[in-house]
Amino acid sequence: MNKLAPLAIVLPLLAVTSTSAAAPTARASKNDPSAEATPDAGRPADKAAAPPAAAPTAGGNGAGETAPPTPATIDLSKLRAEYDRLRDELFRARARAELVEEGIYASKLGATLRWKGAPDFILHRAEVRFDGNAVWDSGEKPLVDELIKVSDRPIKPGPHTVTVKLEVRPGKKGEKSHADLGYESEQTFVVVVPEAGTTTAALTADDDGDLPGYEPEVELEVKTEK
Repeated sequence: MNKLAPLAIVLPLLAVTSTSAAAPTARASKNDPSAEATPDAGRPADKAAAPPAAAPTAGGNGAGETAPPTPATIDLSKLRAEYDRLRDELFRARARAELVEEGIYASKLGATLRWKGAPDFILHRAEVRFDGNAVWDSGEKPLVDELIKVSDRPIKPGPHTVTVKLEVRPGKKGEKSHADLGYESEQTFVVVVPEAGTTTAALTADDDGDLPGYEPEVELEVKTEK
């Protein structure tokens, strides 16, 4: 009787040990993704596992490449028309200012221009300015040897600048090899306008040189009439 008692105590202990060791194995198999029949469709995709987007290449014709901008076209005729319109508005504004000045100043300033370089040289374009402001412009009409008269206008007595700008080209008698030659000349003179009377700046321009060398000359004679 005394030998059977220890065996009865040992058997329950072995059963408990066997049960506790098997429990972790059962939990591990339950949470193992490989044991599931189908993957979890509601689980969000792993961002780290997503393949990186392909970077656009520097060259080639890939979809990610930006096409170069198309250069804008310039309408020269519209620009020229806008330039002429602004120039006409400027001349009209100065004419209105002169009408106001007529009641203020008794002195006036005018100019004349004669080109003596024809027929070997012609004036492709000419311009006269008083104090930096254009008072006459030949435009695109070439000048040969006619006398140009710039109308006089009221002006404040004292020193003023008279500027003449010339664009010279070979005349019809020039050689064909020199047809594209030419030059621009701009000279400024100081004219003192008296208290009263009309002062005229008489400009005479000439060219005594030979193609393709040039010797432009501009002379000024000031005349004042009471």
